[in-house]
Amino acid sequence: MASMDPKSQIYPIFSLHLEERTQQLTSELSRSLMLETHLPTSTKRYTRLLIRLGEEGLARSSYLQARTQYIRRKLRAMHQPGAYGTSEVDGLMEAMASLLVRAIKNSWSVYSESFSESRMASSFFAWVKEHVDG
Repeated sequence: MASMDPKSQIYPIFSLHLEERTQQLTSELSRSLMLETHLPTSTKRYTRLLIRLGEEGLARSSYLQARTQYIRRKLRAMHQPGAYGTSEVDGLMEAMASLLVRAIKNSWSVYSESFSESRMASSFFAWVKEHVDG
């Protein structure tokens, strides 16, 4: 696009096609990021690509949303009868706290490497506060 003359007749058509393809690519990368947040290398790769496309907000929200779904899935599994000796409330609470701390720690290690700008950290800590309060 940079080498094309903006006044040429094919410029608007090419621009429209490029914009459409970019949206498709962004959507696919976001979906892939959400599916593969358990893989640090893939997460970093998809995040880097989304940031290069100017979609850092989408990358951040997709990652945190996927991690939220992961935590909810794991916590729900703990509530199954007999999973952690549900007659022992203390054991269940300890297991839930341990899971939450481990998930937050693991999420932070990948998040801090994927989103290197310090202004991105506030979103992560807001996400952590939401889960700790919940």
